[in-house]
Amino acid sequence: MANITKRGNTFRIRVFVGYDMNGKQLVKSTTFTPPVGVTEKKAEKLAQEYAFEFERHCKGYSLLNENMRFSELADWYFTNYAPQELKESTVYTYWGQYKNHIEPVLGNVKVKDINAPRLTQIMQSYDLNPATVKKLYVIVQSIFRRGAEQGFIRDTPCRNVVLPKRKKSRKNKALEEDKLKRFMSYLESKPWDEDFKRIIKVLLYTGMRSGECLGLAWEDIDFEHNTISINHTLTDIGGKHELTDPKTESSIRIIGMGQELKKVLLAQRDYIEKLKLALGDDFAHPEMVFVSARGNYRDRNSVYQSLKRFTKGTEFEDMTLHQLRHCNATMLLNSGIDLKVVSEHLGHCDVNVTADIYADVLRKTKARTAEQIELCLV
Repeated sequence: MANITKRGNTFRIRVFVGYDMNGKQLVKSTTFTPPVGVTEKKAEKLAQEYAFEFERHCKGYSLLNENMRFSELADWYFTNYAPQELKESTVYTYWGQYKNHIEPVLGNVKVKDINAPRLTQIMQSYDLNPATVKKLYVIVQSIFRRGAEQGFIRDTPCRNVVLPKRKKSRKNKALEEDKLKRFMSYLESKPWDEDFKRIIKVLLYTGMRSGECLGLAWEDIDFEHNTISINHTLTDIGGKHELTDPKTESSIRIIGMGQELKKVLLAQRDYIEKLKLALGDDFAHPEMVFVSARGNYRDRNSVYQSLKRFTKGTEFEDMTLHQLRHCNATMLLNSGIDLKVVSEHLGHCDVNVTADIYADVLRKTKARTAEQIELCLV
């Protein structure tokens, strides 16, 4: 019988499997970490169940079943692991991508027949953006990794899989300085919904992700100290809007608020106060900075569609909401702001992520720096 020892929030599990040639006991061990939020009694029960299966695996009674179809393994993963590992919105997105793109080509294949060359062929055959293909591969990789850990399969085939190369494109990159100035002039002069215009300005002034912007509450705005706290993101989960944690832990951050941005947010506060009077008790979310005309959460897709209508027939018609984030970052880097500061401002998990995304901007900045040095010396 497996030996279970509780150590803090985890359980150490040891299984005796026999003796070596010198008569020394052979022991295999593992660690089990129960899901966050379960009671102590429930955690102990889960640890016992985990220990039972671990012992079966160690002694040759594993759940090895490589004749199962990939769809069976995927169903097991989405039922047992994904809800524990991922945000609800991510599970929803992964499930949709799996059903639309992965299950049709892999679902009926036995897991023993799936190998790296086959996965390479499948990934290369998708008529999708390489970045999207990479996301699909991450899902497949997660399913196989967990299946191998639990003994359903001997090992994961997700090694040395060749993914399609990402094509360099200027789409969704920052606007050139002159074009950005023309856009700001167009934004100020064209008659349009002022609430929409303020959303665009906040995105441009802060570099926030659109979900973070629409997830702002008034308690996140500190007008006295001129700061904005980013604590949530507004997520659409199956047509239902929910405030969830930001993309990563580093996405929870505090950014500065300049005077122009402060004017925009004060104007938005005045608008919300008037909307409260008009809607009365029907105002569903008075705590939010941006809401719909009926006082509900502001739908991100509706903002995007407004942007499409606003820019239709202009030189800006290909603009996206995320492109405003690129504009913000590019302006900061071009102004000489330190890369690490910009990375923290954007909420990236690693400064290398920022360096990779804005490699072209950094190269141009280095070139200008070299030219400036020469001007000083000549």
